[in-house]
This record gives sequence, structure tokens and C-alpha cells, in this order.
Amino acid sequence: MYADYADDIFRFLYVHVQDRMLAEDLTADTFAKAWQKLDSFDFRHPRGWLYKIARNRLADHWRTHHTVPLEEGFDPEDDHESVETRTDRKLAKEQLLAGLAELPEDMRSIVTLRFIEGYSARQTGQALGISEGNVRVMQHRALKKLKGLLS
Repeated sequence: MYADYADDIFRFLYVHVQDRMLAEDLTADTFAKAWQKLDSFDFRHPRGWLYKIARNRLADHWRTHHTVPLEEGFDPEDDHESVETRTDRKLAKEQLLAGLAELPEDMRSIVTLRFIEGYSARQTGQALGISEGNVRVMQHRALKKLKGLLS
């Protein structure tokens, strides 16, 4: 399970915490908790089960730490780009991350899974334990709110 899903869980957590070491710790905690709760493992939807654990670990983290760091981006830089292009991309990324940080946790999770992880609405619903229709409604609201924040 770790080999199949660790990278996805890490990226999901990293987008939320923007700290590589913290995301690694939370990823490890997620799989440790999964191991402890193996008796309740959902063999039909392992990814959704792991995302639910990761969201719970994230919620536990935010309960004890009330800041949301926005230090790094989530994609590597291309050394062949011009300085202007890199600067524009970095500014756009910072605006996007700041906007994401302003969204409520459930909307941020949906946007992260749908547009950063590339999940379908159905996969997102399974990962978050909500219906596909609810994912689409919340996605629409999140994008509308994000557009307002970025304008």
C-alpha cells in the first residue's frame, strides 16, 4: 500500500501544509495509523481510506498548530525558462496558494484532489467520503470563491 499510495498522500498533505518535512511526517503518521487500524481497512477503496486518515491527521495538526505556511510551491522550476517567465509563474503560484489557504478545508481538499492530483469527481468523492454530486457542487463553489479571491 505504501509503495502504491505514499506519493499521492504526500502531495495531498504537502499542498495543505507547504512544508516538505511536515508533509513527510504526516505521511508517515498516516501510514502508521493505517497499520494500527488495519482491521477496519476498506479493501474496496484503499485510496479513499488512506485519504480519510490523511485528512484526519491534517485536522489534528491544524488543531494544535494554527498557522498555514505558504513558503514553497508544489512543482519544480524549469532551468530553461527565462527569468521573467519564472518570476511570473512564481507570483501566480504564490497567489494561487494564498487563495487556496483562504478556502475552507473541505473546498481546499476538493480543489487539491481534482486539479493537482488529477482525480475524477468520483475518485475525489470516494477519497473524501462524499457523493460525486456533492464534489461537483463544492468544486463549483470553491472555484467561484477562489476566482473572487484571485481577482
